Amino acid sequence: MASESEPNELYGLQTENRHLKEMVGALRDEMEKMRIGEQERLQKALAAANDEVGQLKNIIFALRDELERRKIESEERCHAIEHAARDEAKQLQEMIRTLREKLEGHEKR
Repeated sequence: MASESEPNELYGLQTENRHLKEMVGALRDEMEKMRIGEQERLQKALAAANDEVGQLKNIIFALRDELERRKIESEERCHAIEHAARDEAKQLQEMIRTLREKLEGHEKR
């Protein structure tokens, strides 16, 4: 009787072994799917971060250009104001000289 139970026991062990192998394969497949999903999420996150970095760099470049443009405009306005002030001072000095000459001319009469 022991010999009859051995084939049944062997069959049961083979069945259990096959079931365990299938379970290991299914778990491996699930782990691989999870790994692939994690890699895809990571790639998406990296792509989004890279896009944001690119956008921020473009904003920085645009702001830097705008700042440089405004700096140049400001310097041009300062130069124009300085030039106008020199011209006005020159005109005033000329006017003072002319008025002095007139006063001196009236005093001599």
